[in-house]
Amino acid sequence: MDGIADLYIWVNSMRDIKERSFNEWLVIESQRGKIEAFNTLLGNWEQRYFLYALNRLKSREAARDVTQESLISISKGLHRLSDPATYPKWSFRIVERRCVDWLRKTIREREFLQAQDELSEVPVSDGMEEKLTVEQLLSKMDSSLATTLRLYYLESLTILEIAEIIDIPAGTVKSRLFYARKVMAKLLENDHE
Repeated sequence: MDGIADLYIWVNSMRDIKERSFNEWLVIESQRGKIEAFNTLLGNWEQRYFLYALNRLKSREAARDVTQESLISISKGLHRLSDPATYPKWSFRIVERRCVDWLRKTIREREFLQAQDELSEVPVSDGMEEKLTVEQLLSKMDSSLATTLRLYYLESLTILEIAEIIDIPAGTVKSRLFYARKVMAKLLENDHE
């Protein structure tokens, strides 16, 4: 399993270098008022924000609302971003704040648990074989673990960046990653039985 994980990390790091450079350029061009660059930038990130919000909120409707609110906040604040390289951390922090705001304002504990139950009842199938996708695996995990895995592996953010986004100590991020990997392995094991 380590060989596959190492290969995955290497491939993502190569992709990540190109993507980060392109994103930095898009941020700079957007700050200069280039509408096409701005639309491309937000278009490249909108799905990521939605998936992040979906993992946090367990509701497609809420995730769509939070994503739209986040895009508006990002649009309004982009000109104040001084370092284009920090765009991913900066923007995910905005999405995280909107998720927290939404949870505080609109959900009572009972409704939140009901939404989690509904999402976990989504049937899992891929043609004739049953397979779990990464998104389905993440949806079966505790949202704090899924959020940490998403930011680390899918968004290629560092432990320190994740700690700043979620507003927890770096040691807690490491602990969550360790535990989340165990949970993910258990879910994969159960899928193959």
